[in-house]
Amino acid sequence: MLSRFARQLMLAMTVAVVPALSVAAQGADAPVGRITGRIIDTKSGQGIAAAGVQIVGTTIGAQSGVDGRYSIVRVPAGTTTLQVRRIGYGPKTVTGIVVPANGSIELDISLASADVQLAAISVTANKEKGTVNDALNLQRTATNAVNSITAEQIARSPDGDAAQAAQRVSGVTVQDGKYLQVRGLSERYTTASLNGARIPSPEPERKVVPLDLFPANLLQDVTTTKTFTPDQPGDFAGANVNIRTKEFPASRQINYSTSFGANSRVLGQTLPFAPRAGGELLGFANNNRQIPNAISQANFLGNVSQGQFNQMAQQQRNVWSPSPRNGGPNGSFGASTGGNTILGKRIGYVLSGSYGYSEEVRANEQYAVGNQGANNTVVPLTSLSGSTGRSSAQWGGIANFSKLIGKSSRLSLNSTMTRSADNEARSDRGFDENLGDSIARTTLRYVERGVATVTGAGEHQLGERHKTSWAATYANTGRREPDRSDVVYARNNTGQYTLLSSLDGARRLYFDLAETNNTAQVDHTITIGEVANQNTLKVGAYARSTDRRADAPIFAFLSRAGDNVRSQQPNVIFGADQSCNNCSLINVQPVGQAGSYTAEDRTVASYLMADWGLGSRVRVIAGARVESADITVDASTQGGFTSSANLNNTDVLPSLLINAKLTDNQNLRFGITRTLARPEYRELAPVTFRDVLGGVSVTGNDQLRRSLIDNLDLRYEAFPNPGEVLSIGVFAKRFDSPIERIEQATSGAYQARFQNALSAVNAGVELELRKQLGFLGGWAEPLTGFSNVTLMSSSVDLDTLGGLTVTDRTRRLVGQAPYVVNAGMTYSSLSGTTNATILYNVVGERIQAAGVVPLPNIVEKPRHMVDLSLRFPVIGSLSARVDARNLLDARYQFMQGNLEREGYNAGRTFSVGLSWRQ
Repeated sequence: MLSRFARQLMLAMTVAVVPALSVAAQGADAPVGRITGRIIDTKSGQGIAAAGVQIVGTTIGAQSGVDGRYSIVRVPAGTTTLQVRRIGYGPKTVTGIVVPANGSIELDISLASADVQLAAISVTANKEKGTVNDALNLQRTATNAVNSITAEQIARSPDGDAAQAAQRVSGVTVQDGKYLQVRGLSERYTTASLNGARIPSPEPERKVVPLDLFPANLLQDVTTTKTFTPDQPGDFAGANVNIRTKEFPASRQINYSTSFGANSRVLGQTLPFAPRAGGELLGFANNNRQIPNAISQANFLGNVSQGQFNQMAQQQRNVWSPSPRNGGPNGSFGASTGGNTILGKRIGYVLSGSYGYSEEVRANEQYAVGNQGANNTVVPLTSLSGSTGRSSAQWGGIANFSKLIGKSSRLSLNSTMTRSADNEARSDRGFDENLGDSIARTTLRYVERGVATVTGAGEHQLGERHKTSWAATYANTGRREPDRSDVVYARNNTGQYTLLSSLDGARRLYFDLAETNNTAQVDHTITIGEVANQNTLKVGAYARSTDRRADAPIFAFLSRAGDNVRSQQPNVIFGADQSCNNCSLINVQPVGQAGSYTAEDRTVASYLMADWGLGSRVRVIAGARVESADITVDASTQGGFTSSANLNNTDVLPSLLINAKLTDNQNLRFGITRTLARPEYRELAPVTFRDVLGGVSVTGNDQLRRSLIDNLDLRYEAFPNPGEVLSIGVFAKRFDSPIERIEQATSGAYQARFQNALSAVNAGVELELRKQLGFLGGWAEPLTGFSNVTLMSSSVDLDTLGGLTVTDRTRRLVGQAPYVVNAGMTYSSLSGTTNATILYNVVGERIQAAGVVPLPNIVEKPRHMVDLSLRFPVIGSLSARVDARNLLDARYQFMQGNLEREGYNAGRTFSVGLSWRQ
């Protein structure tokens, strides 16, 4: 009996336990995934900490930490529902979330404060993504007025670098394909930062960084901020352009891309190109381009023997002339990978690199130096025509890492390195008034530029009400132009061209600029009152230390040989037969106006600002920044002249912004701020850097003062539907002592100097429209039209110090264009895999340099540009692209009255490419 009872008990236990064990086993083996993202405030777009995020019907969940970030692991694969709760906010349930097996999904969720949303709401995952895109839209949720170009928009254009991408932003123009100007102001009024940290400029006479250094496929977005808040550097005069590199994907990704193309005026055309010395394709030229020891160690202020002159010629790289050849194709390659796990540890990472090579031309190139003619005309003193051929290499890489420490801290390390090299040759001929005859001129010029930055940053959520963030950045930049050669031949009385016997006949320049920049910033934000009201008080401190060294020695190579030798190529004139140990035909002299300078810049600042809501519709952001800068520039010339300049200012920079939320989709912004602009280091050095015959001699001014700018902004924004925007803005700026560049023609060359004007004003209107065209009918559903137009006017009141009488005592600012127009249309298939974009851009006439009586200003004429881009799938994860740039091939023209000072055509560029993503 007992045995029978035992058997029945065992059977019952088996029936009960085995299925349970089976279910448990199935649960243990069931596929799972992960959900990550951010919880954000609908109104401000800021992250919300301490929000509870839970999978409905389970005990699986997490709490959001610093910057609103959350991560839920071991979520059962398939369709699930997620619920979010936070005191002070209305709860939200998100349905229809599809979690991939052994994968992850990124889902950001927006919460509205309880005073706006009382009842719980439920939305689908697809709907929530659209809501979050609106909430995260920088233009809509930012504290100040911003415009942004995202990685998606860049991918739909033929833009190859950050400069080309940024010119699509409202009110932005690009000069020389590199330098940004915002709202018609010259590049001195624009600052650039990389991942929020200031980038030092590799240019000797410009503060702004040439953005062509940053390849497009390294970018997450390019954001232009046009109104100042106290937590930004004070020399925010026109705008700050922030380049953000790629962010960490929710799951591991690998991307490859390649392209191949050519320029219509380059491929197969015979052009002058510069011979290579080795290393140019990587942006690191060989040492044989360095200044010879015999030159660098010589005491030119003492006695230099003929034997030393011969050694200088022997050690000098004996390459002076272009090598004509047929132009070739362009190509590029890029690869990137990113994810959130390294060796089993939760660490976000992005690694990306790219390389590109291109050949460019300045065809039909004209250059002239003018003087006053009859009937208010400008007649050429020097007039040259020819062409320039250039081969360029560019590469860049990023390595970014991020790690969450618990729930309340996040540490990141971002490193970026970019490098470019341009190797160009120019050959032209023409007539020179000073010589009274024809001349032939050649230039070989190799320039390499590089920027390297490393930024360590941290964010720490210290309870519900306190948040501290900090960043420390080391940046290094350099620009080398080693071994530039300029050669001028003049026709003699027999009609023979011989090397010019003056210091302008044959020159070598060895330019080297290096700058290091150390920046540290700490910010602390205190939330006051209800967390959901987002009322905050923010304080911070900032310090920047900059050291720059720039050397630009120039040496003239002279030949005392007869015309039978001096009529030959320069490599013969200065070759072994003329520089032998017993020869006495070569002389080398420093050009007295060339030289070098060093600069030290120590800037410190602190600020206090409040962000306060007046009800649920109006926010006031008010505060001030105290910023002190101490700049010292020491300069010297090869002729022995030395100088020192110092600029030391402490300024209080107030800011008041008022943002009114008229409706859920409409904003009205008002701002009144004060900012400043300081002279460039080179501009403070009263040293003349003189170019070759017909060029410009630029002289600094140690009496320059910093400029103060009062800014007024008013902007209306409407976001009628996702992906659509309408904005109308007006702005005005008043400048006290703006810095202007003035040029004067003397003896066939131009003399340029810098001077503080008395005052200036700048005002304008910005219009932006982006609209899906489905309202025209079903056929137009895939089409989106967009345009931004900026109309500007400025006036500067000039002083006449230094005995110069300017052409217009009251005129518009140098670099200011009366209008900028960007327009385009995009086709996107319903699946989103195929898209085509046409883009149009034109910039109005702008002053390149102010003229001095009797000559008019030098202006850059408008150019109409049209670009096309097409993206389409090929098979699987492989897609293709076709791009066309500068389809109209409009001429670059710089005019001085009726005289074309400079002009050329750049040609049309076509390319095809493939990309693959896993």
